[in-house]
Amino acid sequence: MHRGRAAALLALLATTATVGGCATPGDSGPRPPTGTDSLVLRLSELPGMLPPGGAAAVPPRFSLFGDGRLISVPTGPAGGWPRLREDPVPPDGVRELLRRAAAVPERATANDPDGPVVRVVIGSTDGQRTVTLPRADPAATRLGESLARYAARPPVPYRPNAVAIVATPVDTPEPARPWPLPALAGEPLAGTAAGSTCLVLYGADLDAVQRAAATADAATPWRSGGRLWQVTPRPLLPDEAGCADL
Repeated sequence: MHRGRAAALLALLATTATVGGCATPGDSGPRPPTGTDSLVLRLSELPGMLPPGGAAAVPPRFSLFGDGRLISVPTGPAGGWPRLREDPVPPDGVRELLRRAAAVPERATANDPDGPVVRVVIGSTDGQRTVTLPRADPAATRLGESLARYAARPPVPYRPNAVAIVATPVDTPEPARPWPLPALAGEPLAGTAAGSTCLVLYGADLDAVQRAAATADAATPWRSGGRLWQVTPRPLLPDEAGCADL
């Protein structure tokens, strides 16, 4: 009789612990995808007036992947070539960041359609959803601060396998540099009124352009194909295969 009562009591306690929320962390809520190129969370800060090339020319402020890699844009000037950093996030941190992002509601931005916004892409094993928030929204601020805590150590550079070159034709009296490769213009970028194009570089071509851009800045014009271009390098992230993913 005593054994039966003890067994029943243990079963009741186990059930109560699960129902009452005392189960181990990660047993409920959204689950992050796994894999080096599986996006868990992306936070992009977009200005009201986008640069030439549109949103494709703006690297995300933070991108978190299923293997715990957090790739972000360091604070401070970038010069002529963007320098991204890579930081590790432990598995429990990945789950907590996903939980916080999944709780962010969509907010109306119609009151200031040309104002700066924060675009949040949330990825779980159930799929992806995108939330767009006003830049000053407290939820966007808190999420950005939570991500930034993992990027506070001495930076480790992120070394992309490919870089997209977003090029926009310009008319400027400033002296232009010769583009170091035979061609600059790539495929047209949708949604840009300035006729911007996108070209993905790899290997030796990427090295040649990076050397040429080392002493340039974002305003340096480049000459190619009888035209002048303003060029913005945009490193491809692990979940991006080409220009269509920007």
